[in-house]
Order: sequence, then C-alpha cells, then structure tokens
Amino acid sequence: MQFVFGILLMAQLTLPPGAALPQVMTASFKPTAIAKAGQQADIAVTFNVKKPFVINREPQMTLKLAEVPGVVLLKAEIAASPIDPKSKDEYYVNLPTLHVLATAAKPGKYDIPGKLTYFFCNKSDGFCSRQTVDVKVPLQVQ
Repeated sequence: MQFVFGILLMAQLTLPPGAALPQVMTASFKPTAIAKAGQQADIAVTFNVKKPFVINREPQMTLKLAEVPGVVLLKAEIAASPIDPKSKDEYYVNLPTLHVLATAAKPGKYDIPGKLTYFFCNKSDGFCSRQTVDVKVPLQVQ
C-alpha cells in the first residue's frame, strides 16, 4: 500500500519534459516603520496566490536570506507558522506574514537576496509541487 501511495505522490510531483512550473505565489515587502541606521528594521512580507492554487501549511513555507555587507539579519532563515485557525484542511485560508528583522549600520538602499520555498496544490486537478523562487527584500535606511 505504501508503494502505491509513493507512486501516486511522485506522479503528482512530476511534469512533462520541457514544462515549467507556474509561479503561483508572489511576495510583497513593506517596512513596519521608517528604518534608521543602527536600529533594527522590521520588514513585513505578505503573499498573494494566483487562483486556483492553494498553499500548503506543512511542510512550512521558508524564506532563506543571504548576508549583505553592512546589514545584520536577526535570522537568516524564517519559517512560517503552519497554524491557521480558519483552515479546516492542510491549506492556508489566510496566508501568514513573515517578518525580516535587519539592522543596517549606515543609511542607504539595500537589497537582501533570498529564496522563498513553499508547497502548493491545484485542488481542481490534484497537481501539487514544491516551488523555490528568488526574492529581494528591499531595505531603505535613513
């Protein structure tokens, strides 16, 4: 039985040769306050999902950030909480907001590169997959 389940799972995670996954989710970045040099900035990361896709609560959505000269990150990897009180299944009803906490020593504009990884499904046809997209978290410091 486990073998059959494994085959079904693998069938959902494969695409025909030459086919590319659609980017089903986009991120938006907004500072919660004006960032000042030497003080910790909080950048809220919110998400929008294209219909008819849904985002899985587990495995957790993660944002892995790279170091940038002059910027100290509180965490280089941020995982979204899988808890969504409105959800009655394995998918988010309300997508979580992630918070990037960073301190820049000097005023200026910074782009913090990262990789956003999440799992999504299309409920209508049963297709599910993992997706990793490149993002740049903007940080404007006064």
